[in-house]
Amino acid sequence: MLIFEHCPYLDLDRDPISLDICNANKRFKPLFHFHPGIEMIYVHSGTGSVIIEQSIHDVKPGTLLFVKPYQPHYLQMQVSPSQPYVRSLIKYDPAYFSEYLKAFPSLREFHDYLCGDAANAPVQHFPNRELETFLSENYDRLRRHPFRNRMEGHALFLVSLFHYLYPLWKRESPTDTPKPRDVPAVVRIMSWINDHFDEEFQLEALAQAVHLSPNHVSGLFRKATGKTITEFLTDRRLKQACILLKTTTSSVQEIGEKSGWPNFNYFCSVFKKRTGMTPKQYRNI
Repeated sequence: MLIFEHCPYLDLDRDPISLDICNANKRFKPLFHFHPGIEMIYVHSGTGSVIIEQSIHDVKPGTLLFVKPYQPHYLQMQVSPSQPYVRSLIKYDPAYFSEYLKAFPSLREFHDYLCGDAANAPVQHFPNRELETFLSENYDRLRRHPFRNRMEGHALFLVSLFHYLYPLWKRESPTDTPKPRDVPAVVRIMSWINDHFDEEFQLEALAQAVHLSPNHVSGLFRKATGKTITEFLTDRRLKQACILLKTTTSSVQEIGEKSGWPNFNYFCSVFKKRTGMTPKQYRNI
């Protein structure tokens, strides 16, 4: 089930930049979810995989994830007493942070690139431990010499992090994009759903597009993601509805139709079941 994490997860007005550096996540549970702010995760210890939009990536020590607002993602980590999951987690409101970047045009351009719609490698691997050292040393310095305004200190930490990442980030070019025949079938399935989520769903049409039988498509997708195709389709439609509710003045019924739910009552029912609130309540929070 897709979970929308709203105010209890990150109150962007009260806490626009949140830092949780080098902590063991002992209660980690895989959760397919999205949220309005940006989330950066650096993995100190642990292995697994992550699904971000229509891509699947390996996760290991030295991996850094950059998850954009409203971007569905599903992190699976192999956690055990002998193999803990230790990560640094940074969550922030990009609009708030952009104000601090105005004095740094190159960093602001880099941040805009990461937040843009173009494919921009949301997962990076840093094989050495230099980034880990950077995070721990700068956070320790911040705690030893706290700013009177806590958010100012957090913003400076984040500016320093982007200054550190700017020359190291691998930026994809058109030649880095895999050819269709080289793309895993499950990623082609996700891509097709992303292109057709607002239409009436037909499994046969999807299977034909990815050159597999309907039964093979369903089994392959569930094995790779832990979700059914119907669940993933609902997740994609819900993401679109949340974005439109926050960024447009269209009626709730129009938004339901644009998101793939022509039946207004069913749209409201699914939305409330998944988010815990009605579309109107979500729009007003």
